[in-house]
Amino acid sequence: MGRPVIGVLPQYDAIQSRIMIVADYFRAISAAGGVPVLLPLESEPQDLLPMLDLFDGFLYPGGPDINPLRYGEDAAVGCGMIVPERDRLELGLLAELRMTGKPVLGICRGIQVMNVAFGGTLVQDISSDLAHYQKAGDEVQTQRVQVKRHTLLHDIVKRDTLLVNSFHHQACARLGSELVQNAVAADGTIEAIALEGHQFFLGVQWHPEHLFWQDEATARLWRAFVSAAKRA
Repeated sequence: MGRPVIGVLPQYDAIQSRIMIVADYFRAISAAGGVPVLLPLESEPQDLLPMLDLFDGFLYPGGPDINPLRYGEDAAVGCGMIVPERDRLELGLLAELRMTGKPVLGICRGIQVMNVAFGGTLVQDISSDLAHYQKAGDEVQTQRVQVKRHTLLHDIVKRDTLLVNSFHHQACARLGSELVQNAVAADGTIEAIALEGHQFFLGVQWHPEHLFWQDEATARLWRAFVSAAKRA
């Protein structure tokens, strides 16, 4: 078998109208043994369905806020930039991806998309003494998260505590149907979720793409994702 192909949902610079991706997502997938391929942004979800068989797994990257109307709320004062193109593609495609049984990894915005897609809600602007949006560099670990035992994440990282970076001002509130907590921050903020009964449908709130080369637990996460894609 060849290296598994990972479909990466695109990021979008709305100010300069550029489809893009942070390079560390591709670097981490490649280092873990996969082949990353960027999906198109301007397609309707149903237009991509014939392409899904070409991929062995899917990555949902970080990005701006989801439109609160998508989870039944009006925008609060702290709600940030919204990119409707990403909301439409990512939320529309996720239900189809679940039906394929193929692995899905969501990062930062990605975990939030997972939650909203399954009927959950978000904290639109976190109020906490913890610095969830750190001022340190991408590769600096500034927070501890507690990993719940007997969860997918714990099975992968083999640790009760992880040191992570943090670049978010929103988080999962009420969890969507069949989603379970896998990790929490010291203030109770949900830091990881997984879909019950799925081999690998995992979302994390931090940015492991920046930590692959310095943290063995993070490397295990990426390797587990790519290995699951190889088995799909």
